[in-house]
Amino acid sequence: MRKSYFMQVFAGLIVLLVLIAAPQTAFSCSLSASFHQGVEALQTGHFEAAIAAFTTTIDENPAQTSAYANRCLAHLELAQYEDAIADCTTSLNPPSDQPEALLNRGLAYYRIGNYQAAIADTTHLLHFSPNDTRAYFNRALAKMALQQYWQALIDYDRALAQSPEDPETIAEIHTDRGLAYFALQQAPNAIADFTRAIHLNTQDARAYYNRGCLYRWQGNFAEAITDFTQAIALQPNHPSAYLDRGIAQAQIGKSHGAISDLTNAAALFEQQGQIIAYQQTVNLIKQLQMTKPTALG
Repeated sequence: MRKSYFMQVFAGLIVLLVLIAAPQTAFSCSLSASFHQGVEALQTGHFEAAIAAFTTTIDENPAQTSAYANRCLAHLELAQYEDAIADCTTSLNPPSDQPEALLNRGLAYYRIGNYQAAIADTTHLLHFSPNDTRAYFNRALAKMALQQYWQALIDYDRALAQSPEDPETIAEIHTDRGLAYFALQQAPNAIADFTRAIHLNTQDARAYYNRGCLYRWQGNFAEAITDFTQAIALQPNHPSAYLDRGIAQAQIGKSHGAISDLTNAAALFEQQGQIIAYQQTVNLIKQLQMTKPTALG
């Protein structure tokens, strides 16, 4: 069965949604007051204030590598990826085994699309911290971006093998491993992972949406509509869920419901600045109005 334009896009969008990173904490009671202020600001989500405080620490003591590492995380939270990379690199010079700095720099590389560098940092981390669930998970995401799906599966398996305690973390890993199976067209394994994720976290809109996409790809439109409906209930501003539910409705002849869903999807895409997706959705509405419902897909 041929995937639609939107089915091709969904995998590329979804894998970007969830990454794991942990903040560094102070490891010396002799650190300056500005450093402690930066840590407090970081932990309370005041990232601009954290950057200012860590900058003061660095001005006072340029050799304080932990200030660079923590400022890296603050930059990362503000999507200032080049600044994050620069700070984490400084904290790792001379080369040292700082798991959080390597993890966060790898995440910044991932965010700017330098997937090979992201893999290199997480691989380095795993050399001396072989049980780090986060590193396996983040490396798998980079491999997914490079379409190295089989290799990504190995890392997802290793992440799960570390037995993370948080059910939501386990659910996220199952959801993303399901995407790898989906990309490899191993539908039963993908459905099993998405279903397991939903069992672990009933509020996981991604798992419902992804399973719905897989059901639609299989031609199981009734199940797809059910999952898309649940995803919308959990995340009402999810334009792709409206879009794919609309396409599924069109494919079973429910033109009125399809046009309603596609109209909602178009409005949300436009509100969110996703202009290409908006234009594509408008074209689908016009196509539905001019052709038989089964023509979409």
